[in-house]
Amino acid sequence: MKKGYIFDMDGTLLDSLEAWVDVGNSYLRSIGIKEDPELDSIMKDMSLNEGGLYMKERYHLSQSVEEIIKGACHIVENKYIYEIQLNVGVQSFLEKCYEQGYVMCVLTASSSKLAKKALKRLGILDYFQDVYSCQTIGYSKKDQRVYLETMKKLGVHQSECVVVEDALYAIETAVKAGFHVKAIQNKENQKDWSKICQIADESYESFDEMQVKIES
Repeated sequence: MKKGYIFDMDGTLLDSLEAWVDVGNSYLRSIGIKEDPELDSIMKDMSLNEGGLYMKERYHLSQSVEEIIKGACHIVENKYIYEIQLNVGVQSFLEKCYEQGYVMCVLTASSSKLAKKALKRLGILDYFQDVYSCQTIGYSKKDQRVYLETMKKLGVHQSECVVVEDALYAIETAVKAGFHVKAIQNKENQKDWSKICQIADESYESFDEMQVKIES
């Protein structure tokens, strides 16, 4: 029976969370609308679709949700193409998973197009069967179905599928969906780390410490 991993990207595989800071307000400024100091915190755990829809409705934008998403992605595109780096220990961990026969994919709340550009530049794209986004799957990471549908695409049984995430809300969703979840620490989830450690099946400060096999 095949064994698999579903990896989150931003904050998990990539040190990229800061790339999305102020993106909403940057987009508002680009279309001549005054920035909203509360926007970053409101959109923090939203997928691109959710964020685009929220901005369209909240600020009564004439642009379509698709145009808003495209504009936001354009703002961060160069960071993914040229700047963003892997988190500590990621490449070595992926090599171990590959050597042990795990099939792997990425599930991101960001753009799959940007994800592929960054992962290719960083030399790890070929480890993954595919890169999926909440947009392509059709559900956000607040919906258990996003993990269940991704698992089906990966072609593994749930008992042999591990989810690796950093955000509390995503970890909560994956656990409720019945997955074995490994949590990875970063500077953005410090305030939630104690709760994350209680919820996740395994928790690690870096990929250098993470075990490939499921810990009982």
